[in-house]
Amino acid sequence: MAISLYNTLTRRVEPLEPMTPGVVRMFVCGPTVYDLAHVGHAKTYTQFDFLARYLRARGLEVTYAQNITDVDDKIIRRAAESGRDPRDLAAEFEDAYQQDMAALGNTSVDVYARAHDHIDEIVAQVRTLVDRGHAYQLDDGWYFDLSTFPGYGKLSGRTEVAEEDSVARIDENDAKRNRGDFALWKARKPGEPFWDSPLGPGRPGWHIEDTAITEALFGPQYDLHGGAVDLIFPHHEAEVAQMEAASGKEPLVRHWVHTGLLRVDGAKMSKSSGNFLTVRDALAMTDYRTLRYAFLSQHYRSSMELSATVLDQARGARRRVENFARQVDESVDESAAAVDAADATWATILERLDDDLDTPAALAALFEYIRELNRSDLSPGPSAEHLLRRVNDLFDAFDLDVHTVDDAEIEAALARRAELRSARDFAGADQIRNALISKGVVIEDSADGTRWWLAKDSDPGE
Repeated sequence: MAISLYNTLTRRVEPLEPMTPGVVRMFVCGPTVYDLAHVGHAKTYTQFDFLARYLRARGLEVTYAQNITDVDDKIIRRAAESGRDPRDLAAEFEDAYQQDMAALGNTSVDVYARAHDHIDEIVAQVRTLVDRGHAYQLDDGWYFDLSTFPGYGKLSGRTEVAEEDSVARIDENDAKRNRGDFALWKARKPGEPFWDSPLGPGRPGWHIEDTAITEALFGPQYDLHGGAVDLIFPHHEAEVAQMEAASGKEPLVRHWVHTGLLRVDGAKMSKSSGNFLTVRDALAMTDYRTLRYAFLSQHYRSSMELSATVLDQARGARRRVENFARQVDESVDESAAAVDAADATWATILERLDDDLDTPAALAALFEYIRELNRSDLSPGPSAEHLLRRVNDLFDAFDLDVHTVDDAEIEAALARRAELRSARDFAGADQIRNALISKGVVIEDSADGTRWWLAKDSDPGE
C-alpha cells in the first residue's frame, strides 16, 4: 500500500508521490526565535519528527529542512524592550530551541536554515518578482501585488485576514494597492537591523524567507511542506503566491500537511490566561516520552487538549507497554504462532500509518497484540522484542531498557526525595518522582509515610 496523507491543497487524502521516486524533500516552518518554545511547538514538531521517521522507515530518502526566523518584528521589539542586540537575542533563543527539540527526542531535521544566512537569496527572489511585475515599492518597502496572481487563495480557500487569525503579519500601509498585499522587503528604520541591497537598505518580510530558503535548498518545486494549521493563511498562501509567481511553475509543493492546534487546560494558550506552558515547563512536569506519547496518541490533524489528566493517561499507557517489555524473554524458544502474531501486528501498524499517518490506530494495534498475548499461553520472546523495538524506533515513547528494578536504588531515590521535600525543594522532589514513575514505579504518599510498588499491567482504556 502506498503512503497516503491528507493534502491541504487538494482537500483529500492521496498518495504521497515524490517528484523523484524514493526521494522526499520536506520543509516545515520553524520558529521565530524571540522566546522559549512552547508546548504548541512541541506538538507540531513531534508530529513532523514522527512523519520523517516513518518515511525513512518505509525506505524513502528524506531531506527534512526547517527555517529559523532570526530577523523579524517580534525579535526587534523584544530586543528593544530588554536593551539587547536583536541578533544576540535571536541566537540565544535559537540555541534554546535546539536544546528543547533534542530534549523532546525530535532528532529528524537535517537542515536548520537561518534567515540571516539567506539574505542574498531573499533579495534575488524579490528582484525576480519586481522584474516579472508582481511587486511594487512604497515608502516603507517592497510589496507583493496580489492583483497579479489570480491563484491567491487556492490553498486556504480564502483571500482576506479574519480577526480570529492567530498568525497574520499582514503589513499595514494605506498606500497599498490591495488590502492583503504583504511586505517582501522592509525599508530600513532607525535602530533596526538592515542590509544594503539593490532593493534599498532594509530587511526581509516574514513570508519571503521560506520560499527563498526552499528555492535555495530544493529548487522552485518540491514534495512536502508542513506546519500548524494556523499558518495556512496567510503565511502559506503567501508562499504559494511568491514562488509560483517568481518561477512560473506550479504547484510550489505537491503535498501540504498541517497539524491541529493545542489547547491547554481547556483554553487557547496565552500568558494572560495563566495556562502558557513552555517546553521546559512541560518537561519539568513530566518526562519527554510521556509528552511524545500524548502528542502521538492523537491524530496529527486533530486539535488536542493538554492537561494533567491527559498526561496521566499517557503515562499509564506507556507503562503498560513497558511492563509488557519486562516480561519479554529473548531466550524463549518461540512457537510459530507467537512469531506470526508479532509479524501480523507490525503489518497492521504499517497499514494504519500508511493511511494518513493514523498513529492512534497504530497504537491500538500494539495494545491489542499485548492484550491477546497476555490472555494466551504464548510467552513473549524475540519476536515481541523485535516488534517493540521497531515501534519505538518510530514513537520514541517507551523506555524498553528498564527490564528490572533495583529495590535498593528505589529506596535510596525515595529517601533523597524525602530530604528534598523537607527542604521544600518540591521541583527537585518531583523530578525524582517522575523519574521513578517512568520506570513503572507507583508512589503513594500518606500520613504514614511513602510506599511504592510496580504498576500492574492494566488497560489504560478501562
